[in-house]
Amino acid sequence: MRRLSVERLRGKRFWVGILAVLALWSVPLGPIEAVGYDPLRETVSALVDDRLAAAGPGGLVVGVIRDGRSLVVGRGDSGRPDGAPPDGRTLFQIASLTKPFTGTIMAELIRTGRVGASDPLERHLTRASHVPDFGGRPIRLRDLATHTAGLPNVPETARFSWSRLEDPRNPYKPLSRDEVASWLSGYSLAVAPGTRFRYSNVGMAVLGEALSAASGLSYEALLKRVVTDRFGMKDTTLRLSAEQRARKAVGHARGRAVPDWEAPAMQPSFGLYSTADDLLRWLHANLGDCRTASGDACDAGTEATLALAQSVQVDGRTLVDPGALGPGAMALGWFVAWADDGSPILWHSGSTGGFNAYIAFSRAHRWAVVALTNSDPDRVTADSVVTDIVRRFEARSEVAAIVQ
Repeated sequence: MRRLSVERLRGKRFWVGILAVLALWSVPLGPIEAVGYDPLRETVSALVDDRLAAAGPGGLVVGVIRDGRSLVVGRGDSGRPDGAPPDGRTLFQIASLTKPFTGTIMAELIRTGRVGASDPLERHLTRASHVPDFGGRPIRLRDLATHTAGLPNVPETARFSWSRLEDPRNPYKPLSRDEVASWLSGYSLAVAPGTRFRYSNVGMAVLGEALSAASGLSYEALLKRVVTDRFGMKDTTLRLSAEQRARKAVGHARGRAVPDWEAPAMQPSFGLYSTADDLLRWLHANLGDCRTASGDACDAGTEATLALAQSVQVDGRTLVDPGALGPGAMALGWFVAWADDGSPILWHSGSTGGFNAYIAFSRAHRWAVVALTNSDPDRVTADSVVTDIVRRFEARSEVAAIVQ
C-alpha cells in the first residue's frame, strides 16, 4: 500500500506551492474598477473551477487574505446531507494543519513558564516508562516540534504496522496512546536529536502528550484555551457535534466516498476538523490582525505567543542532515520558506484518507491562503490550486522555471 496515510513532506511540490502563493501576491491585482466586478474573486474562482474539474468527486474551498481583506470561494460537491456545495462553514479534516496548533500550544506554555523549549522530554512525559536518548543527549521539546528528534514517521507496535493494517481506510484507529508510550520506551535512537530532519507524525503526538502532562490539562482542553476559544474558532475541533456533522464534507479517494480517519493516539499531529472561515480567523491572528472571540484586540501575551510560535527554531542549513527540509527552516510546528527579500513564509500541508489541506502566510507581504478539499488526496488538489495561481499571475522568471 502506498503511504498516502503518512503525513509527510512532498518535496518539490510544497516549495512550488509556497513560491506560487508568493508570486501571486507579488503582482498587484488593482482596485475593483466597476460595481459587481471583483478581479480577485473572479481570478480565484476561475482557478478553483479549473483545478476541481480534474480532481474527481468532491469539492474545493479556498480562502485568501490580502492586505486585511478576506474572501472564500467554494466549488464542487461536499457530500453534505443537505446537498449544499462546500463553503466557508463546511467542515473538513485538516490533517497536518493540526501541527501548527500544537506548536502554538507549546509557545503558550513556554511564554507562561510551564515548559522550556530545551526541556528534556523525559521531564514532562509521564506516560512513558523510559525516554530514549543518544549517547546521553536527550530528546528536547524543541526537537519534537521541529521533526529533529530522531523518531520515525509512525511507530511499529504489536497492534499497528504498515505491513498489516487492520483497516487501510482507517489505519490509525487501533493505535492507542498507551501503545505509543510503550513503543517509545523501547525505541533506540539512531542519530543524535537536533541534528537531522525527519518528518515524524508520532513525534508531534508525543509532544502533545508532554504538553498535556506539563500543564495538567488534556490536549483538547489546551487547544480550546490557547486557540479555539480565544479566537472564536467554534468549528475547529477534535470531536464533531451532530450539527457540525451535518456540515461536514465527505472524503473521497479513488472515486469513492471513504470514512474519516480516527486517530486517538495522534490527535496533536493530525486530528483536527476545521472550516475555511475558522482558518481565516486563525490566519488573520497570525498576520498580526489579532482579535479575540469577542472582537477585542488581543492582549500582549497572546501576541507574544503567536510570535514565538512563528519564530525559527531550526534552520535546515545548519543541520548535519537537513533531509527534505533543505534550505528551509522550522518554527514551532510551522514550516518556514524564505521570500526573495529574506522574509519568512510560514506554511503547512497534509492529507488524511479522503482530505487534502494547505495553509500559508506572509506577515511581511500581508497575504495568506488556505485550501481545503474532500477530493482524492492522491491528486493533492489543495496543494495544486496554489501552483495554478502562479501560472496565471507569474511575474518572475525564476518561479516560472520551477513550475514548468
